[in-house]
Amino acid sequence: MTPKLLLHLLSARSGGRRGQSGFSMLAGILILLALVAGTVGLTTLTASNLLASRKQDTRSDALSVAEAGADQVIAVLNQVENRKMLVSGQRMNQWSTADFTSPCRDKDNKTPGAPTTTARSLGDGQFRNLDTLVANTGNRRFALKSVTFAAGQPGSADRRSDSLTTTAGSSTAVTKGSFSSDLINLQDPPDTPSTKLPGFNKGFITLTVEGQVLRNGVVESTATVTREFEVLPKCCGASLGSGGSGGLAASKGSDPTQSLGGESRFCGVEFGMITGLNGGTVWSNAANDRFTKRVSSTKVTNILNVLGIVAKDGDAFDRASNRVVPNKFSTAIPDVCDPARWFGSSPGCGTTWIGLANATPSAFYGTQDDILGRSISGIPIIPSAITLPPIGSQVTAGKYAFNWSSGGGPAQRVDPSIDGGQRYPTLNPSGSSGFRFRFRTRNDTNPPQIEVCNSSPTSIGGTGSPCTNASWTKISGNAGTVNNLEDFAGMTTGTTATTAFRSGYKNTTSHPNWVSLGSSGGTWQWYGLENNNNDTNSGAGNVQFVSTFGGQGYIRIGDTSGTMTAQRNGICRAANLSGNLGRATLSFKQSGSSAVDSTDELWVQVSTSAGTATTQCTGTTAPDTTSANIGTNWVTVAKFPGLNSGAKTSEVTRVVSLADYQSATTRIRIINGSATTTGEFHVVDDINLRLSDWCEYSASSPASAAPGFHCLGPIFNLDPVDSGLTGGFVTMDASGGPISFYYNRTDDLRGSSYTTAKPANNNSPLVTIGASAAIELVKCAGGPVNTCTTPVPETEVALVGDPDNLNFFGRDSGQLQVVRFGILPVGSGSTATGRIAGAWFYMPVGYFEMRTFGCEGYPNASAAQQAIFNSDDGWIFSGRIWTQSFKPCGDVHIRVPPSSASNLGAVIAASSLLDDINFVPWVGEDWVARSVTNSRPYSP
Repeated sequence: MTPKLLLHLLSARSGGRRGQSGFSMLAGILILLALVAGTVGLTTLTASNLLASRKQDTRSDALSVAEAGADQVIAVLNQVENRKMLVSGQRMNQWSTADFTSPCRDKDNKTPGAPTTTARSLGDGQFRNLDTLVANTGNRRFALKSVTFAAGQPGSADRRSDSLTTTAGSSTAVTKGSFSSDLINLQDPPDTPSTKLPGFNKGFITLTVEGQVLRNGVVESTATVTREFEVLPKCCGASLGSGGSGGLAASKGSDPTQSLGGESRFCGVEFGMITGLNGGTVWSNAANDRFTKRVSSTKVTNILNVLGIVAKDGDAFDRASNRVVPNKFSTAIPDVCDPARWFGSSPGCGTTWIGLANATPSAFYGTQDDILGRSISGIPIIPSAITLPPIGSQVTAGKYAFNWSSGGGPAQRVDPSIDGGQRYPTLNPSGSSGFRFRFRTRNDTNPPQIEVCNSSPTSIGGTGSPCTNASWTKISGNAGTVNNLEDFAGMTTGTTATTAFRSGYKNTTSHPNWVSLGSSGGTWQWYGLENNNNDTNSGAGNVQFVSTFGGQGYIRIGDTSGTMTAQRNGICRAANLSGNLGRATLSFKQSGSSAVDSTDELWVQVSTSAGTATTQCTGTTAPDTTSANIGTNWVTVAKFPGLNSGAKTSEVTRVVSLADYQSATTRIRIINGSATTTGEFHVVDDINLRLSDWCEYSASSPASAAPGFHCLGPIFNLDPVDSGLTGGFVTMDASGGPISFYYNRTDDLRGSSYTTAKPANNNSPLVTIGASAAIELVKCAGGPVNTCTTPVPETEVALVGDPDNLNFFGRDSGQLQVVRFGILPVGSGSTATGRIAGAWFYMPVGYFEMRTFGCEGYPNASAAQQAIFNSDDGWIFSGRIWTQSFKPCGDVHIRVPPSSASNLGAVIAASSLLDDINFVPWVGEDWVARSVTNSRPYSP
């Protein structure tokens, strides 16, 4: 009964009994008591409701703190220097010390920085102020309790199949499958090469966060939430964008629908392998090559792309456009059934091999993109209309051309007014088994200098001697050219071997490198070789001194009425070339009788093992083809066709490099290489033995402020001249600074042939390294080392566009320049020999062929060698190759350094990559996490 109803009843009752006033008093008291009791009950109910409401509010606040705490954790881990923590899979109790180095490299080849202290501290499980993230402070706090990293295997649509869960304070983790950060990447699944879905290889990170609300230092409420965030891979330096993973991946081409990122800028472009310059091609058939890069001390991946230069954006670079052609000369079976895709003529269609026209993806042919020529061994070829900086020449401006100091040896050697300016060195191991040279740069001298040491054997089959302190000679910083000119003026003739073709005394001081032999003492002597014997009659026979030009005569090799047997008639002289590796050249003027033709050759031969200073140049046995005068220890260094212009008429100057013949007992002879008939003879005049430097030091290099050593590019012919002999072995010791070789002059037309002549000539490839030869690059700390053997590590590389430890610069245009670079490494890892790191070939009109196991003329790799090749450290060449045409032959594994540059704008001058495509100048891939229901932008 309500108080109001009770009051009404009592009032009615008292009205009927007006005389009973005592009862009215009692009723009033009862009514008052009822009213008080009702009020107290109502107050108690209201208070209970208020208390329940307050408890509900504090719990909701704690839940909000936990939610906000999860957002705070993701915000911290999304900072560019902390992003490796999003995918690390590290246990939380290791976060304070674990390696979370970012995979990103900026334009200076630097990482974004070390992970922040705040990010690392989140793994300790302590409660932190929601606003400041300082531990154990504030009234609204959160703690990260556990983290689950999840991803899927490549090609799997289940992106949570592999996971790792770690809990604060625990040293163990709960795993499912095999989680790795490598699973979250921008690459397409290898089993579905045509599928390019945005964010396909994404992952997830799940956070369990506890929130607390405190009042007056006392915990009022707690709440725990579990939040899952999507982790997307993206290009370093690119924004996340709307399409999933950030950046327009270069490997996907220019089609935005095939992009793995929402941003329009190109990212992931690498400048290690660039081909197609000046309309060149890639030679490719079998997909048996590897192109890798090291992204950390423990991780190696494939490079993202090879750049294929095209005339304008949108042009194709593939087989259909004839920019990728079958590898006709490799051991891989050529595409005989598709003549339209051959470079040159097709050999016809065979019946055994289906050819690329009908090929399907396989281990041999690679992916469909490999078959179509859009990639090479799985590495996409990106068509790019970029303009690389010109190298420059003696007449054109450029970024890398070196200006030789006036009056110095290199400048005089390329002076067109001196023998046509073609006095380049040739390193040609024709005949010496175990041919070995060492180059060494030194910065402990004033000025710094480059030195050479010849540790080759002095005879065929010899062993040679290691370099010592006394065996080094410098090839930079000397005076200009030393001339040893013999013009045959004032020559007197003799009738004995020791006086035949004796020159006059007047040239004694002008011939510092010609050597006098025999009993004549201070005379300067030429020796005649008549039918492979000492010439004792200088006025008759096949070899004669003719003095009909006012006292200046010439030598005639051949008789007007006789014939000559090949390689038995000529002239010879002794020379001291000790310590002059690469410095000596021989020149002479050649003419001939009208009966001579181009097949009647004149040869230059050299011997470096005369034995004693008095050993003569001529043979001591009867004429025969096995005499020491013809075979043993004599090597042919040049062959010149005959000239039929008439004696001393329309003479042609011949230049021969004596680069690698530098003994004190060197013998040089000019001899009839071919047999002649009656009336055929050669004329030789003005023989000059010149010595000059071919390298120079500079305190700064053309493309950088760093000092360097610059050399005229020699022909490196390291193939043995005869089968069964060991090829050449050249060691480049860059301890004192980088070495650059220049082939960039417009009048330097060497190196246009694919075939190496024996001996090498100007048409031979600029570099020929056979199966038993090598160029090695080493570097040792401290003072100069005679036999440095420490290879330049793959991690020591220059920025893109800067000179590396070893550089080869070719011409910007014109005739082809061939490089046949063979490598057969021994061993693997840092102790492997025979391979090379820290090199850069920039050959705009170059044909660069990399040869190794399995290539024509090379052995097949053994099982152990194949295992090394397949390993991450099985590379044979580490460096950059920018060339017109590129041909990998055999099991090629190239390690490509990071594509970072201090000024990419200078490297890619007027580049459409920068201007039109808007290139992102970062390298690598990182990650960003986002809520799938509440996305928020994060900085790139």
